[in-house]
Amino acid sequence: MAKKSILYIITKSVWGGAAKYVYDLATNLSGKFEVAVAAGGQGKFAQRIKQAGLPYYQITNFQRTINPLKDLLTFFEILSLLFQLKPNIIHVNSSKAGGVVGAAGQIYRFFSHQKINLIFTAHGWAFNEDRPQWQISLIKFFSRLTALFCDKIICVSEYDRRIAIENKIAPANKLVTIHNGIDIKNISFLSKEESQKKLLGHTSKLVIGTIAEWTKNKGLFYLLDALKDCPSNTVLQRRTVLEGQSLDIILIGSGENPDKEKMYDYDKKYNLDNVHLIEFLPEAVKYLKAFDIFVLPSLKEGLPYTIIEAMAAEIPIIATEVGGIPEMIKDQSTGLLVKPKNSLRLAEKISYLINNPETAKQMGGKARQKAEKEFSLGKMLQETKNLYY
Repeated sequence: MAKKSILYIITKSVWGGAAKYVYDLATNLSGKFEVAVAAGGQGKFAQRIKQAGLPYYQITNFQRTINPLKDLLTFFEILSLLFQLKPNIIHVNSSKAGGVVGAAGQIYRFFSHQKINLIFTAHGWAFNEDRPQWQISLIKFFSRLTALFCDKIICVSEYDRRIAIENKIAPANKLVTIHNGIDIKNISFLSKEESQKKLLGHTSKLVIGTIAEWTKNKGLFYLLDALKDCPSNTVLQRRTVLEGQSLDIILIGSGENPDKEKMYDYDKKYNLDNVHLIEFLPEAVKYLKAFDIFVLPSLKEGLPYTIIEAMAAEIPIIATEVGGIPEMIKDQSTGLLVKPKNSLRLAEKISYLINNPETAKQMGGKARQKAEKEFSLGKMLQETKNLYY
């Protein structure tokens, strides 16, 4: 019996959560299916797909912003690719790609008379972002349109599934929750000392950090504000001064301009010598044990991989209660939760973990156990594969 074929499609070939998701699915299921991948550009994601020996197709006109001419050209590029590859399954992985690919898929179905399974993964709904109301209404309209084209919609959190039903994005029977997962037991973490020396050039008594794209949705300026001038910082300053070592803040990630420029401008404006902006770090997960506390102050999320990775590293975690994060972090048990956009509360939670090291350690251990049980790569692969048959 011939293998079924899958075409994975994502808008951009930059490396991020959605790209990691596609990479994990494509590389791990390539033995059971004929797999191909398509995206805009030739970035790090494209390079890794090629290194894995999988066919990669560049959609030259794909871009995240709305451009009617580019979007029309993208539609015809994808339609041509569908007739060329004749996939049994099309798995789309971004809101922008969802609409364009969905429309192309319907045309392909009609003219080819081929039965295809069109699946869309919502990596956090864009209408949950901090936007003007007219934009939110428009995004909801196009999300509903995309849902019409799809046979199944994977939500990476139960929160996203519930919010999609509440906003009438799709009927409940079309929506399924499948949590992201990672290969926890095969992560090779560097030791705390080794990872700090590689990241900072020295060891540090206190490191607070994160791994995240430098975009508005990640709320990183709230973390910097919390560590810069909040009242709770007297606790942080007193501890670090007494030990003769400054607090180090590490932000691993990157972003497209102008977001990247804003990060460097902020750092320069406030002369934050203890803030270390580290870009394009391969396999950043290996360095997680450099952190004493992991903080993700996002304004909007799906189900972030970096939280699962920090759970696997047994680091105490502080995160905002947005998207699927409360499904990962149980407050006061596997970590601490705060409301978004609140630098003062972030500073207070950081101070609490610093002053309660045994509690922080226990939280890290419980987080690791939860990650192994609920957020494994094997679980994600099996549940996704079930949708393909």
